[in-house]
Formats: sequence, C-alpha cells, structure tokens
Amino acid sequence: MTLQFWEFLAGLGLFLFAMRTIETALRQLSTRTFRHFIRDHTRTPIHGVAVGVLSTICLQSSSLVGLILLAFVGAGIIHFRNALGIIYGANLGTTFTGWLVATIGFKLDLGGYALAPLAVGALVHVFVHPDKRNHHYGSLLLGLGLLLLGLDWMKAGMETLALQVDDQYFRDYPILVYFAAGVIFTALIQSSSATMAVILSALYSDLIPLHTAAAIAIGSDLGTTSTVLLGGISGRLGRGADSNRQRRGSSPDKKRVALSHLMFNVITDVLALILLTPLLFIVQRILGIADPLFALVAFHSLFNLLGIALFLPLTNTFARWLEARFRAQPVQHCQHIHQTSSHVPEAALSAMTTDIRDILRSAASLNLRVLNLSGDALQAHGVSLPKQQHAYRDGYSELKQQEEELQTYAQQLTTETLDENEKTTLNKLLSAVRNIVYSAKSLKDVHDNFIDFHQLPEEPLSHALREDTERFYTHLFNYLENQTAEAADEIPHLLNRQIAESHERLHQLMRNRARQEEFSLSTLLNMNRELFVSNQSLVEAAYLLQNQPQSGLTD
Repeated sequence: MTLQFWEFLAGLGLFLFAMRTIETALRQLSTRTFRHFIRDHTRTPIHGVAVGVLSTICLQSSSLVGLILLAFVGAGIIHFRNALGIIYGANLGTTFTGWLVATIGFKLDLGGYALAPLAVGALVHVFVHPDKRNHHYGSLLLGLGLLLLGLDWMKAGMETLALQVDDQYFRDYPILVYFAAGVIFTALIQSSSATMAVILSALYSDLIPLHTAAAIAIGSDLGTTSTVLLGGISGRLGRGADSNRQRRGSSPDKKRVALSHLMFNVITDVLALILLTPLLFIVQRILGIADPLFALVAFHSLFNLLGIALFLPLTNTFARWLEARFRAQPVQHCQHIHQTSSHVPEAALSAMTTDIRDILRSAASLNLRVLNLSGDALQAHGVSLPKQQHAYRDGYSELKQQEEELQTYAQQLTTETLDENEKTTLNKLLSAVRNIVYSAKSLKDVHDNFIDFHQLPEEPLSHALREDTERFYTHLFNYLENQTAEAADEIPHLLNRQIAESHERLHQLMRNRARQEEFSLSTLLNMNRELFVSNQSLVEAAYLLQNQPQSGLTD
C-alpha cells in the first residue's frame, strides 16, 4: 500500500478516535443537563425535532442521541410518541458536521490550527484528575485538535491518491452501488460524520463527482441506523452501560423507537435516491450553490428536511401504526398465588405471604440500586437478594404490577368465608404490601437526584450513606430470618432507632455538603427525608410479615 493511502487511513482513524473522545467528554459534561433538557422540552413532535437537532449538534453523534433516547423511553422518562420528533431532528442535526467540515476543513491550514487545542487539551487531560470537570474540558479540546489533524491527513492523503487513481474508475457503476457503499461503510465505522468527511475529501480531490458523493451520503444516513436498531432489539443502552441497566430483551416502546428510526431513514433515503437529480438541481441552480462541497452538504440537509416535512404531520398516525406492531404480553409476577386457589383461605394466605416476602426482597434490591449499593455487598453478611435484570423503572413497574395482582387476589379471597384471624392476617398482608411499594416509591421520587449525587467524587457523605445503608439492610433481613418472639417485638424498635440516628448523621453531613455548588440544601434534605420514610416503611412491612404463616424467607 502507498504511503498516501496510509496517511488517509491514519487520518480516518484519528478522526474516528477524535469523535469518540469528543462524544465521551460531552457526555460527561452534559449528562445531568442533557437528561433534564430532553425530559422538559419534548412535549410535542415539533419541540422534539428541535431537541433532536440541538442534541445531535451538541453531542456530535446521532447514534449516541438514539441510544440515549432508547434508554429514556425504556425508563419512562419520555413518552414514545414524543421520541419520534427527536428521531426526525437527529437526522438533520447530524448534517451540521458536514457543514463544519466543508466550511473550515478545506479552507484553512488545519494542521496549524490543530496545535493549540492539542497542546492545551493533552496537558489538561494528563495532569487534571479524571474526577474533575476540567479534565473533561481538556478531553474536549484534545478531541477537537485530533479532529482537525485527522481531517488534514485525510485531505492530504486523498489529494495525493487522486493524482494516482483514474477517476473514471468511480464513475461507471449504477447509483445503487454507491448508495450501498455508503450504507456498508457507515455501518462498519459507526459514524455518518466520518463518512461525510471521507466523501468531502474525495469530492474536494475530484476523485468522485457530485452525483456519486450524493448517493454515498444518502447511504450513510441509512448505515447509521444499525446502532439504534441493535440497541432496540437487544436492550443495549450504550457503550459501557451499567450491567444493572441491561435487559434480557427489549420493551415494546424501545422496539418501536428502533423501528421508527429505521423506517424514517429508509423512506427518506429512498425518496432522496428517487429525487436525487431534482434535488441537486434545486441546490445548484435554484439555490445557486456552485461549490461542490457546499452543494453536497446542502443536499444532505435538504433531503433530511424533506423527510421531516413528510413525517411530522403524520406523527400520530405513524405512532399508532407502530404501537400496533409491538404489544407487551401480560406477565404473572406473583407465582405462588397464581398456583393456589383462593377457595382454600389457609393455603391462599400462605401463598400471599411467600409472594410478599419475595416482593420485599425485590423492593430492597431496587432501593439498593438507587443508593448505588450492590446486593453483593450484603452477601458477606449472609443476605442474598435477587439480581435486577430490568431497567430500574421497569423493575418498579413490575413491583406495582405485583401489588395489583395481590390486591386482585385478596379481593377474590374476601368472597370466601374467613374467620377473624384470617381477616386480620389478610389486612396485615395487604398493609405490608402497601408499605413495601411505598418504600420503593419514596426512593423512586428522588431517583434522579441520587443519580446526579453518585456521579460526584467520593466524600464523607457518600461513605456514610453506604455504611448506614449496608448496616440497615443487613439487620433488617437478619430480623426477618429470626423467628423468636423477642426479635419480633424488640428488633423493630432497634431498627427504627438506627434509622433515626442515620437520618440525623446524614442531615449534618448534608448541611456541610451543600456548601459546595452541585446540590442545594433543600434537595439533599429531601433525599434524606425520602430515605428515612423508605426505611421506616420497610421496617413496618417486615414487622407485619414476621408473625404471618410460612414466615421463613425463601429465596
């Protein structure tokens, strides 16, 4: 292979690495803000389009926006129908990189302009601790410098190759071949922005004509859907996603998002292929864009605008069609009551007790996820909790479904002839369920606050929270496994005293922590209050369960 080819390939690799570096830095810098921005500004499809455009411009990756969107829809942060607008806008937002490359990538001495951000970015990246915000700003500058350097190498390598390769070699194939090449190349490198940079380099060097470049650009739009499609099918939330957030399958809404992303691009790209010549005529003759580089990026933006104009008025119809494609199958979560007839009250109450104990374990596992403590941390103390395989909000929804199933079953049980003891037991069991769900709900209400809190560097408040949580849940489950009458009466009082002491300890540490900028005191105190209520509710549920039939806690 020639030296020029390696120069081009090195430039492409550097460009991709720079895009990944910029993507990672922006994700670290904007996680909290971006999540709130998406949640608060997607009330209508038109707002969704604007959010999709701006998000993709800021994060420089429509695939990343798509994967984040899958996570948000799967977690219930935004509704599936509102996500459609973001999908439309993300395609238009990704054309911004093409405009940027065409504007500065071939008009300036990129190698010279790359030196300053490379120098400053690399030094900050190396010498500033990764937990500091400035470290990510350094990564951003480093990525920008590498991006400019990669573009410079690609441009230089392509210019030299163009002198050695007969340009007729790229002119004799049907337009579909170039379209397919764009699809495959983008699917392999997972970046339509990099594909556009390559196309612009080839176009700048007169290696390919504008018609060919336009067909490859259309294909790049379709190729970038592979990431979101795989994420929607497999439940993958993105690179490096926490294993607790990965799912065995994918929710219907996430499948709908993935399919809508694919269909939007397929229909838009097919239209762009059919209208390729008229659209180029509009760009060159009507809009008067003579420069082939600007003509290509204008064409790229134009056919994506055409897709938005086509789909936006049909969003509700499109959403209804997608909702009819994937439907969640009803699942029975409380296995014991569904295997036990309500006509035998004694057996029915025993089955309810067993299921409720399992629900308490599941709720505890969910709560620990909010508090960033793995159930594995309790195994050293002899406590075994189920591993959550679903996204957090799916796990909470399952908990609510279990509560509903138990209430329905209890309603059936009340039609039977129950003695006073059985009626009392039934009421206690239902009260235990309510306390368990209320415990989970209390922490769910401050889930986002805890996510933001756990992203901060470790400090005394984090350590105290982890230590108190581990001690409380260890004592709680040891109590549930202890059958003595003394334990049933005394340990709940000890647990409540421990909760109160922890509450006061955290309260003081939170007052000290609030002097820093990330959290207001009111937010921290609200988190502590909900934690206090959650723990108290679990103790009450455990107390109600302790004297019920089949009191041994089963795994």
